[in-house]
Amino acid sequence: MTDRVTEVVRWWAREAPELPAATIEFTKRVARMHALTDRVTVAVLARFDLSRAEYDVLGTLLTADDAPLRPSELSARLLLTTGGLSNVLRSLERRGCTAPTPDPVDGRGRRIALTPEGAAVARRVVGEVVAAQHELLRPADAARVGSATESLAAVLDLLDRP
Repeated sequence: MTDRVTEVVRWWAREAPELPAATIEFTKRVARMHALTDRVTVAVLARFDLSRAEYDVLGTLLTADDAPLRPSELSARLLLTTGGLSNVLRSLERRGCTAPTPDPVDGRGRRIALTPEGAAVARRVVGEVVAAQHELLRPADAARVGSATESLAAVLDLLDRP
């Protein structure tokens, strides 16, 4: 199989043979997959007038089992700076998607919860994003996608260990 990534890997193998070609190929393929899925994701988000960060916050809050999260927890889960997260939270609050709630453990703190409207928006946008990503993957054999998913999960399991 010859594709864009194969051509890049061949170039690196020829021009810098001391570099591990397998590492280059793996990381380039992961980056290519991200670029392809991100393109369809961003197209859906544009229809909802949502940024990628807003979508990530909505999805994280939706999957938090109705437990409001501290801003620091959201920041850590999403790898966003607290300053960047503050802007996203202000935007989502203005849109009526999130609301701050008092922190029951720390009276000085606050937690962030989805409003009923925010939960509905999150469910709808996630559904449309997943549908668009599913359509992107339609040409690929389901067994091959499953195998790639298992392999990537195994690699990530090793990398995510402390």
